[in-house]
Amino acid sequence: MPAGPIGVDLLDAPPSLMPAAAASLLVLRQPASVPFGHLDQALAAVAPHLTAEDRATWVAVLPAPLQRAGIVTPARLAAFLGQCAVESAGFRVLEENLHYSAQRLCQVWPTHFPDPYAAGACAMQPERLANVVYANRMGNGDEASGDGWRFRGRGLIQITGRDTYEQFAAAMGMDLDAAVDHAATRQGAADSAAWFWSARKLNALADAGLLEKLTITINGGNQGEAERLRLCTAARKILGA
Repeated sequence: MPAGPIGVDLLDAPPSLMPAAAASLLVLRQPASVPFGHLDQALAAVAPHLTAEDRATWVAVLPAPLQRAGIVTPARLAAFLGQCAVESAGFRVLEENLHYSAQRLCQVWPTHFPDPYAAGACAMQPERLANVVYANRMGNGDEASGDGWRFRGRGLIQITGRDTYEQFAAAMGMDLDAAVDHAATRQGAADSAAWFWSARKLNALADAGLLEKLTITINGGNQGEAERLRLCTAARKILGA
């Protein structure tokens, strides 16, 4: 008798497992569903402003890092796509936008900029802003080191800070400068986002449907939470989650 489709020889199964229980065993041991066949449609749902050509590029670069990170079920992929869509302005912005007005700086970083006058020196000055607000944090040096600007957010999940880039570089087998540059490419944006997702164990939160915790882990707060929920839900419908 030939083995079953996943290498289980049913003749070797004890009588207690045949036939119904043996069939259940086969179902339990089937590999997880990989929903990449609907990736283009899911991208269209979460990032409707992408052109067909842009979606095709993402469809080409995403599957390998998704596989490495175990983002291979409809629920995980939907959560990943919805979160990334918000973080990257619909898969279109791969480097952190730090062009802020003085008023907006007071809203985003009130500790650094308690009033528009204090924010004036950094308003619409992205490099200066990054070096001020990211100094002495996340493994960065002081303001003069330039680490804030060098290690600003990049990729679909906007990885930020020297510590995170060093970890990403080690995971990719790259030196630090190469990893920084790679994160700003489409392949690197996918690689860095999937790596971050895996390193922070976000599959467990996606499996449990804990969107709020996912958002806090990725964003550091709850910015855009309603939009994240809407886009994750849209992707779930496409992927059958």
